[in-house]
Amino acid sequence: MKAIKIVGIILMILATVVLITIYLLPDNAHMERKILIESQPEAVYTELISFRTFNEWSPWATKDPLAEYLWDGPVIGVGARISWKSTVVGNGSMQIVEVMENRKVVNLMKFDEYESDPTAAFILNPVVGGTEVVWTYDESDVQGLAKIFMLGIDGFLGEDYEQGLLALKERVESAPDFDFPMNLRTIAPFQYLGIRDSTVNDPALVSSMMAQNYGELVTYMSIRGVEATGNPLAVFTDFGYADLSFICGYPVADPLSGSGRIELFSQDGGPAIVLNCQGGYENLDKGYDQIMEFAAFYNYDLVDDPWEEYITDPETNPDTATWTANIYYPVQ
Repeated sequence: MKAIKIVGIILMILATVVLITIYLLPDNAHMERKILIESQPEAVYTELISFRTFNEWSPWATKDPLAEYLWDGPVIGVGARISWKSTVVGNGSMQIVEVMENRKVVNLMKFDEYESDPTAAFILNPVVGGTEVVWTYDESDVQGLAKIFMLGIDGFLGEDYEQGLLALKERVESAPDFDFPMNLRTIAPFQYLGIRDSTVNDPALVSSMMAQNYGELVTYMSIRGVEATGNPLAVFTDFGYADLSFICGYPVADPLSGSGRIELFSQDGGPAIVLNCQGGYENLDKGYDQIMEFAAFYNYDLVDDPWEEYITDPETNPDTATWTANIYYPVQ
């Protein structure tokens, strides 16, 4: 009986020591891995701002090829979300909760039957030779026995992070080389006064018709004391090899009513590939080809009507080498 009491006392002491030890362990967990990617931060950020290509480099995708995935929320940026169901890696989700353009992307992670909500951040540091990418894991307010588990988080997740960063490096560095700057943006909705038109796909004829339409729009706005809120634009409603249909327009702030050929149009906001075209406007065709290549590599579908924004006025600047225009192509 005395021996039993002694054993009981020892067990109580051990239990007390364990509880005190757990109590004294840190409430926060942190782990990180880093790698040098020989590309600019913009290229890395483009890969991370959406989950469309996450499984191309995710260290967990190959562990269960039969896992089911669902993408929802916005296509890019804060709110974009991926969720999964897997008999191997479990069920869970990740959602982008914070971004700093070309500098940082933070994901909130949720796992079934796990009460805590850790975060994983990608920090992009421009360095000589490319971008240092730091992938972090952070969890706060860790309670109970989970504190002991967190002591081994580096060994538990470290190898996965290293494999993921190597795969991310390979993918980013294998991206196509584009002749024009291009990125993904969320475009705010806007309205514009415009004139519908169509013609055969002849550059000289299209240019002449557009110049006439813009002149008519400028006169209309001048008479009514309305100022454009941006550069002239052209929305292409039909892109054919033989024929073109388009709307020449100027963005405006006031909800004006049109007259005759002039109408008020609305452009929906949302994600779009934006390409900055340098040089003569004949380069715009090449720009569209590169947008399609960009969309295919990053797994986006081109939707709705693209539009062009003409930043340089050919009438005041005849040097085509200095002309600049943007192409906007909505995606989903």
